Amino acid sequence: MGRGEGVRVLFLYSTLTVGGSERQVAHLVPALRARGFVTEVATLRHRGRHYEELLAAGIPMTFVGMRSRMDVPGLVRAYRLWRRRPNIVFSSGIDAQVVGHAVALRSGAGHVTVEQGGAGIPRSLHRRLLARLVAPRIDRVVAVTSTQIDELAALGFPRDRITIIPNATPRPSTSRSRQEMRAELGLEDADVVALFLATLRPEKRVELFLEAVLRARREEPRLRAVVAGGGPQLELVRELAAASPEAVCVLGERSDVGNLLEASDFLCMTSSFEGVPLSVVEAMSLARPVVAMRVGGLVELVDDGRTGRLTPPGDVDAFARALVEVAREPPEARRALGEAAREDFERRYTLERMVDSYAELLEGVEG
Repeated sequence: MGRGEGVRVLFLYSTLTVGGSERQVAHLVPALRARGFVTEVATLRHRGRHYEELLAAGIPMTFVGMRSRMDVPGLVRAYRLWRRRPNIVFSSGIDAQVVGHAVALRSGAGHVTVEQGGAGIPRSLHRRLLARLVAPRIDRVVAVTSTQIDELAALGFPRDRITIIPNATPRPSTSRSRQEMRAELGLEDADVVALFLATLRPEKRVELFLEAVLRARREEPRLRAVVAGGGPQLELVRELAAASPEAVCVLGERSDVGNLLEASDFLCMTSSFEGVPLSVVEAMSLARPVVAMRVGGLVELVDDGRTGRLTPPGDVDAFARALVEVAREPPEARRALGEAAREDFERRYTLERMVDSYAELLEGVEG
């Protein structure tokens, strides 16, 4: 019997819609439950796809239905979660941290929070103030990359309470061959395919990727781009790509991540800030190199020159040059980059390793 047997953990999130943080809890909660932890999940403002997935998997779920931070009836409903008598409250996001702190105090539980946003993530003044209010009182804070530590300490989280647990994900399954997927996407055998896989939010800076692809194609016309993902900027991306259909294919949200990676030659990321993006971890798991800008946790994920390329943040010309370099590599050289990335995945980013780390952390927190 593991030490986690019977430990009651209440996971408290603002939302369980689309995003890396939400995907993480969807993987983590059932895995901890399988190890004997008594897990349940509550969301404050939105349900979303991962909420329904966890509910279908038999995880006890609660939707609080808060309309805003000033929704007094919603706050009362959230506070009453103390009646679940958790041993540990596990929160993610500033609203959940504040509510989770109150619930943990009332129920005598320990409080663990995870900070998914990478170094440089913008925080409004009121969010910084709320974080500084609760940070010194939280028992443990999980950072997904060491690049977050200084910013977390500046918010008031004691350094000796920060634990680094990188995000992880199962290796995505594939159901179609490379040839089948390329034919479906209208790609030629000779094309070198750069995949951009993300929820299309402003911080992903997909417009930089599109501009870099167009510049790179002036030197390497075999380069083709595929953009996959939903999000608030999907229509904007379609508009930007419409002028160059021979260069860019925009797919929208897709569930067949493994098939898209199988059809691609490398993954790209041009974000303003990042923690440990799961799309990069998935690419590594399937032996795909990564070309990314040097921000946040990407400096730890991508070993420049060994598993991919890193370029200065916001520098479109440098990113375009990296695209040309990788596209012109012989296929066996790209494969070598990808195999090195897969080795790093097996060593640091498997789901089992992540769950082991969280289980050990939770076992050590006493309410």
